[in-house]
Amino acid sequence: MAFTTRKVFQVGDEVEVCSKQDGFHGSYYEGIVIENLGDKYKVKYRNLVEENDMSTALEELAEVDEVRPVCPKVWPDFFPGEKVDAFANDGWWAGIITRKSGDDWFVYFPSTFEHIAYPKKHIRLHLESRRNGWVSRDGRVFSCEGKPLSCKKRLRIVMGGSSSTSVKARLV
Repeated sequence: MAFTTRKVFQVGDEVEVCSKQDGFHGSYYEGIVIENLGDKYKVKYRNLVEENDMSTALEELAEVDEVRPVCPKVWPDFFPGEKVDAFANDGWWAGIITRKSGDDWFVYFPSTFEHIAYPKKHIRLHLESRRNGWVSRDGRVFSCEGKPLSCKKRLRIVMGGSSSTSVKARLV
C-alpha cells in the first residue's frame, strides 16, 4: 500500500509514512520532513516517540515510496462496506465500516480480524493519493484539501465505429 505517485517533498512538508514492518503493514503515521536525502527522507513523527525517551519525537529514515502527502480528513455519512482509516495506536489503519450504533461506527480490520467501535472524529474516508488529488475506492475524487471534485469535461463515445451512433456524455 505504499504511495506510488512520486512527489518530491521539501523540508517542513507534512507527510504520512506507510509502515512496512510486520504487524504494521498498511498503517500510516503523520510527520514532517526534516531532511531530503534524494532516495530517502528523514521524518520527524507527530505521534511516535523515541523508545528510550518518551518526550522526544521519533526521527527515522523513510524510503521515497513510503512517503505521501497528508491525507485530507473526509467525513461523509459512512455506509457499511465502505473502506475507511481509523486513528488508533498513533497512526491511521485501513478497515471497513460494518455498522453504526449510537454515535459509534464499527470498523473491521481484515489484517487483524478485529472489530472496533470508533467515534466519527477518529475515522476518515480511505483515499489513495493521485498526482493532484485523492480518490476513494468507489471513484469519488477529492482535492488536496478534501473537497469533492467533479469532472465537467465532455466525452464523445463512439459505438459500432460509426459517428451516426455516437452519443455525447457528460461526466459529473
